[in-house]
Parts: sequence; structure tokens; C-alpha cells
Amino acid sequence: MTDLKTATIIPETTSEIAVWRLLQDMGFRYKTSQRKMYLAKESIDVVCRRIGALRALKRHRKDGREIEYVDETWFTTRMSHNREWVDTAQPATSATHSRQVPPGEGERFVVVAAGTANGFIEGSFLCYPAKSTSGDYHGEITGELFIRWLTTQLLPLLPEPSVLVLDNAPYHSQLLDEFRCRTTATKKADLFTWLQSRRIPAPDGATRPELLLICQQNRPKPQYIVDNIIREWGHEVVCLPPAHPELNVIEQVWTCMKRHVRSSFQRFTRADLQARLEEAKLLATESVWGSAVKRSRAFEDGYWSMDNIQEPVGPIIIKLDNDDEDIEDLYLDDDDDENE
Repeated sequence: MTDLKTATIIPETTSEIAVWRLLQDMGFRYKTSQRKMYLAKESIDVVCRRIGALRALKRHRKDGREIEYVDETWFTTRMSHNREWVDTAQPATSATHSRQVPPGEGERFVVVAAGTANGFIEGSFLCYPAKSTSGDYHGEITGELFIRWLTTQLLPLLPEPSVLVLDNAPYHSQLLDEFRCRTTATKKADLFTWLQSRRIPAPDGATRPELLLICQQNRPKPQYIVDNIIREWGHEVVCLPPAHPELNVIEQVWTCMKRHVRSSFQRFTRADLQARLEEAKLLATESVWGSAVKRSRAFEDGYWSMDNIQEPVGPIIIKLDNDDEDIEDLYLDDDDDENE
């Protein structure tokens, strides 16, 4: 009010109520102001990893390689929908009112499998009970267990050459010991040893932070245990960037299977879960997988456009039918014309 009167925008005798009414007539309302929204911005590392994965998938498809989608998930003996049809004519305590879901989390089972556009790879389905019923199910899978499943149940079944699509789970990304870079927890003597083993010079009297900086500057390109095993079997691997489940087709198949298990549970026991899982596997037909592949490819196309990815252009080779003498004659004729 004072600022408006000082700037002679309103007369000195104008009351505060009159200003309020004027603002109301103009469409203004006194309410909580809108907070500024902050959107999570992807790091350049994630964007570059996504671009690399998209290019690799396109290259492998062009080469005619079969794409195998690998992933893990979980099921519990208490899975049910939050909302479902109930008989309101019956009392809530009646067994016919709705399904009676027992209390608690129930038993949790971890499932590991792989599939293609044609369906699950026969023999790759692994299901085992977890030790805990809460928390991240990834903690129930160790690198040793995953590698054992990979080498005994999956890789022997794949036609060569294939391409395995993996997400960013920690047991997929275990580094080989010789490719582990030193960290702030590494002792000074170990830093010296690491540099000497790679014949990297270190200045005399270098402090521990200086040695660590030299190690980080000479960090080797990482190599992963799982990737090397897959390549030893004659296959390739494409690692998806973090938080990109839409690019892994099997994630959508898990969703369909869980929807069936939630809807068909009756006794909520281990045997009931195993029976429902077998049904869900049969329902994950080639048509379901094909639709999931189509949807995932649509996401890929969207990222190609969003990231403005350009196809690399190879060298252009021009073949001349004329021999060298004809070419020389051609230039000589041009020179003669100019002299004339």
C-alpha cells in the first residue's frame, strides 16, 4: 500500500479494503504461492551410457544377433491387489466376502530368468526362497550365485552368437581385481605397489593424496567378471544405464506375471505360489513377449530422438573406371584449353 501511494499509482485516501476489492475484480486471489519445481537432471555419465547401449543394440540387431533379456525379480506368498471385487452383501468377517489374505509379509521368493522376443528361454528359470521378507531383494543375490546360474543354466542354452542385456545390479558389475582403482581407503604402501606394477612413475617423497591422484589419473578401463565370462562363451553383453527398466523387455513380462499371481492366489502358501508361478509362465506367451519388445523398441526410438543420436557415416570410396593415363590426359586437355 505504501509503495503504491508513494509511486502515485493510487490516491493517498485509498483504503486497503478498496485495493483488495480491486485485485479481486482483476482476477487475483490471496492463496499459497506456487513453489518452484526442481526436476532431476540426468548426469552426463548416464546419458552417455544410454547412448552407448542404444547404439550397441542397433548394431547387434543389424548383425543378426539374437537379443536375450536377463533380469531378477521377487514374489511373495502374500501378494494381492490393493483393490478387488468384494461381496458387500456378506459380513466382512465372512469367508465369502472376499479373499482372506493372511497378515504379515509371508515368504519371499527370488526369480532369475532370461527370454527373447519368442518367450522365456527353456531351462533358464530359477526360483528359490529368500532369507528375508523385507528390504531390497537384490541383497538375496550374490555374484557367485548369479555366475553359477549364468554358466550352468543360461549360457549353455544360447545359440551363438547372442547378446545379453543386463541392468545395473551390483552383482552384474563386479570388477576384476586387477582393474579396481585405488580409493581413499587404500594404504600408502599399496598405492606405491599399484603404481609400480603398472610402471607408472611417482615423484620422490610424494604424499598419500598425491599418489592417490596419480592412481586416479591412470585409472584403467574397467573390466567386469560377468562381461568377460559372457564373451568367453562367444556372446556379447549390453549393460543398460541405471534407472532404465523400460529398455529391458523382461521387466514388462514380470509385471504381467505378478498381475496374474495377485489375482489368482487362493491359499497364500508356498505350494500355491509355485502353482501360480507355473501358470504365469505359461501365460507369458510369444505374443506377450512380442508386445513387450515392441513397447521397449518404442522407448528406444524416443531416446534416439531425445538424445539426438546420429548414425556414424563411414568413409565414401569413389571408384574410377578410367586408368591413370586417361586422367592425366583429361587434365592436360583442360590446361591446353586454358592456354588457348
